[in-house]
Amino acid sequence: MMDRETVCFFRSILFVPATRPDRYIKALMSEADVACVDLEDAVAPGEKEAAREKVVDFFKAETSNSIQRALRINHLASEQGLRDMLLILKMEPLPDIVMIPKVESSEEIAWFNEVMTSLEHPVRLIPLVETTKGLENAIKIAMAPNVVAIGFGSADYSSEVRGDMSWDSLLYARGRIAQAAGHANIAAIDGPWLDLGDDRGLLEDTQKITALGFTGKIALHPGQLRGIHRGVSPSEESLRQAQKIVDAYRANREGSWWSMAGWWIYLWLSGRSG
Repeated sequence: MMDRETVCFFRSILFVPATRPDRYIKALMSEADVACVDLEDAVAPGEKEAAREKVVDFFKAETSNSIQRALRINHLASEQGLRDMLLILKMEPLPDIVMIPKVESSEEIAWFNEVMTSLEHPVRLIPLVETTKGLENAIKIAMAPNVVAIGFGSADYSSEVRGDMSWDSLLYARGRIAQAAGHANIAAIDGPWLDLGDDRGLLEDTQKITALGFTGKIALHPGQLRGIHRGVSPSEESLRQAQKIVDAYRANREGSWWSMAGWWIYLWLSGRSG
């Protein structure tokens, strides 16, 4: 089991289809925190087996950077998901992270971990919550062993609840995901911005989910990485405000609270900021 005291933060996870080995190096040399080769949605049912043969090269490829490499497998309750788990047991080297789609219970995570017990080291996991049942169990999923982040599959979720992909429609579910991540002391990863040509919309959406408590976002194209990284980074005003709080704390070490520019600052808050 992994140490939950060590929090992993991922600003960006760049997806690349398993059927496109010509894009592997570009993804691995990108500015993403994690490059993820996708065996699920990006691969047609008839191409799954051929894709499995290709993904091994993704993890063996030599690059000059230290990007983390992830594998998104198919749903564990499907035949394809079972075949993906068998693939992982034979892989060398192993993925740094395995992303598991459509997770609805912590029991699924426990089962995956049990299957992987023969491996020398535990596999870090990012379960994706994409259904109403999964959302209802989000805290238990986030607390499961070896889970380092919890992701939100916004497209599948909105389809199930018969909603759209607008901010208001997804706000409740995103709040539940952020709550689960905070409770488990892990990262929260938002689903992708689907309009590849709308850089402004990507930036604004990323800034909003960051304010909600998310730490990162899935990218479908390397061109989205700059907007995501900018969106999850604190603004200059936020950094200035944080520095003022730190300075005020250092000047008032004797008190547990004080006033700064009309705001009451408590010792607990200064501890979070410093």
